[in-house]
Amino acid sequence: MTDYDTDRLEKLLARRASRWIEELRDATPQKRSAFVAWLKESPGNVRDFLLMSMIDQSLETIDPEKSHDVESLLAAVDPTIVELPRLPARSARKNPRRARWGVAAAAACVLGGSVIAWFSVNHREAAWRVFETATGEQRAFELEDGSMIHLNTRSRAAIHFTARGREVRLLDGEALFRVQRDASRPFRVYTNDAVIQAVGTQFNVYAHPEGTSVAVIEGRVDIQPAISAPTPAATPRRDVSNSHAQLSISPGRIVHSSEEAEITHLGEVSVRAAPDVTDAVAWQKRRLVFRQQTLEFITAQFNRYSRKQIRIESPAAANRLYTGVFDADDVDSFAQALASDPQLGVESTAKAIVITSR
Repeated sequence: MTDYDTDRLEKLLARRASRWIEELRDATPQKRSAFVAWLKESPGNVRDFLLMSMIDQSLETIDPEKSHDVESLLAAVDPTIVELPRLPARSARKNPRRARWGVAAAAACVLGGSVIAWFSVNHREAAWRVFETATGEQRAFELEDGSMIHLNTRSRAAIHFTARGREVRLLDGEALFRVQRDASRPFRVYTNDAVIQAVGTQFNVYAHPEGTSVAVIEGRVDIQPAISAPTPAATPRRDVSNSHAQLSISPGRIVHSSEEAEITHLGEVSVRAAPDVTDAVAWQKRRLVFRQQTLEFITAQFNRYSRKQIRIESPAAANRLYTGVFDADDVDSFAQALASDPQLGVESTAKAIVITSR
């Protein structure tokens, strides 16, 4: 396939993704089924649709009064843009403003990097975007700089890119970051306990009740403990623009590939070698890996993935140590494994698993 053919194919795929944005606004069950089937055809379809959605949301935020002619602006950036076919008259009459902006966003999807660059120069104070997952759900997002964020179950992150920096506020849960190198715009991840800065690296961050865990898969990160950081509960669900404004930063620590760091709420940082650092991101394959960890910790991890919750009713049971690899979606198999421990009593119902000491 020639470069011309490849470019033409990419434009056609981007146009199809843009049409789905409009068609889903008033979709029948049959149309939704067709959309799901289209997503399953290729990871590229998922990527194009997510990028299309992000641009569509950004356009609504940047100019809510629709005072600019976006088609003209985009054409000024790249005269090769062509307008996509309009929606049928029935859909356009329902919401002509959305129809016009859907076409503009489709053109933006085709443009890719040049449109994103135009946004970053002319709209440096764009609103934060919030992404989240439900119980058992995992999602991946490609950002405008090519970086990737993989959100684990029951997680929430806010993203804010400007011409000067790339900022992520991990409000809840866990995320894996694959960061594209850009020396002019630092990439920083904020939690209640730390600021993690990376350049061209891959690392996992887990904000849990006891602190923040960081595992570096590739490259290195600079971790700076944050004292008196606001808690996620105190951060408005959608207003996150000042979520790290009151951070007090202490001297940082460099954490390298195959190392893990723990940061406490008091700002204490401990770093250790992690020969099996990929265990920290086994969740991407729906696996949970435990090495001599307490039952209390293990059950907390399972409870993130399942509506069927595990409850421990004995301190002695909570402190027992276990090693194993489990399917995150199969809590019943985990309960069966615990039932083989003569020191434990395990009672399983349709809604819960109760663990006691014998």
